[in-house]
Amino acid sequence: MSSPRLLAGFALVAFLYLALVLTNVFTRAPWCDEGWFGNPAYNLAFKGFMGTTVLDPASSTWKSVNLTGVDRHTYWVMPLNLLANAAGFRIFGFSIFSMRLLSVFWGLIMLAAWGAILWKLSAPRLLVLLSVGLIAVDYHLLMQASDGRMDAMAVALGWSGIAAYLLLRERRFLLAIALSCSLAAMAVFTHPNALVIAILLVITALYFDRARIRCRAMAIAALPFFAIAAAWCLYVAQSPADFQAQFLGNAAGRGPTFTTPIAALSLEITHRYMDSYGLAAWSSLTGRLNVIPLLMFLAALVVCLCTPAIRRQPGYRLLLIWTLVVMSFLTELEGLKTHFYLIYVTPLYSVLLAVALAWMWTRLARWRWLLTAAILLFVGLQALRTTSGAWHNRRQLAYDPAVQYLRTHTDPKTFTMGGAGLAFGLGPDWNLLDDTRLGYNSGKRPKLVVIDPTWDDAILMMQSNAPAIHSYLTRLLETEYREVYNHAGYRVLARLSAQEPVHD
Repeated sequence: MSSPRLLAGFALVAFLYLALVLTNVFTRAPWCDEGWFGNPAYNLAFKGFMGTTVLDPASSTWKSVNLTGVDRHTYWVMPLNLLANAAGFRIFGFSIFSMRLLSVFWGLIMLAAWGAILWKLSAPRLLVLLSVGLIAVDYHLLMQASDGRMDAMAVALGWSGIAAYLLLRERRFLLAIALSCSLAAMAVFTHPNALVIAILLVITALYFDRARIRCRAMAIAALPFFAIAAAWCLYVAQSPADFQAQFLGNAAGRGPTFTTPIAALSLEITHRYMDSYGLAAWSSLTGRLNVIPLLMFLAALVVCLCTPAIRRQPGYRLLLIWTLVVMSFLTELEGLKTHFYLIYVTPLYSVLLAVALAWMWTRLARWRWLLTAAILLFVGLQALRTTSGAWHNRRQLAYDPAVQYLRTHTDPKTFTMGGAGLAFGLGPDWNLLDDTRLGYNSGKRPKLVVIDPTWDDAILMMQSNAPAIHSYLTRLLETEYREVYNHAGYRVLARLSAQEPVHD
């Protein structure tokens, strides 16, 4: 393929990625994670401290995490994404779109990194284009690249580190180590799960250059990690007790890991994969079609593992090693089993799918029509899942009307408890607190309670995992509040002793 055609192909991939990811950016309602991480970034950008004032230090979030001091210092997550969002808010203003567009940017960086990685691993040009194209339409990448969470930033920095190493290692070995480890360190201090990509960087260096690695190279590799850790420690030193409560609390109780390997493997299969690819109990009949991309990923992995011609190629063998390492890490070391972290492995699955398809294309000429149909089916299902999800969960249907009601009938001083994502609609300085326990720990009583589907689920779960709190919530809402708004899953309840908003 000539260079102009190749560039046109990459331009088409970038256009398709942007079209799909921006569909989510502009239609999905802001949610709690985005509020939890956007709030301290806003406070840092405009008020000079990195506290999360939308959370109650006396309460907890989605699990029993002690948030002591969280309104003054945010220690329960890694710092670099908060810093990046603070810079984004200073430049573009506080909004859900400026936060999400930063993730869109990181998704583009990851696509570019994978193009460079595959080129340096000697993949044919068409295979590079097909691989990047399959990564670009991956549903889980598109979801995280359109979200204000830190996952897209973490994986983009991690894979950029590996790309930098491969690009520079032959001519400037020490520079390759310095740059790649700097990016890897930034990834780890964006999200701890990026440690797995840092491990892949070490594996890559040993795979190609173990004879060149000396003490000087190892010192250069360690320096960025120590430098960022030292800077973070200066912030932690402002309140070590709060750091211990928040960070260790968030790290604990995240589910089964290598200490219970069978349970970890079982949940990896059922929760991470089956639930995320259309095989959950609540999946619709059409939703079960989403298992087809997963089956194609697994079939491609088997083909690549079982084909000597593929395994003998050094670049493809390294890809297989990377994939098995990430799969093992997610299975035995990441206990939460959430779909958020599939973004760490689906790019590898996508590349192996492209490798398997390319291998079959050259050897099964009579079946090329079937391979073409398989590619189109894969792309179509991924794109359809992205667009249909965005269409059926449009913020204009539920979130925007609820926000409009609150803005019309109340003011920013009204003490409101509701999901932190409301801050993007109401404004960052609205008197909003995200406490699903409604003051059970703190004794605080809001004038308004906003219950969205996420809060509904959290309150329902308390019926089994925190019955005392659930009884308190039920009694409180029945005796001290009355419903004044109910539309599309959003309910607003006003305290009876407060001056109540009126219906339209």
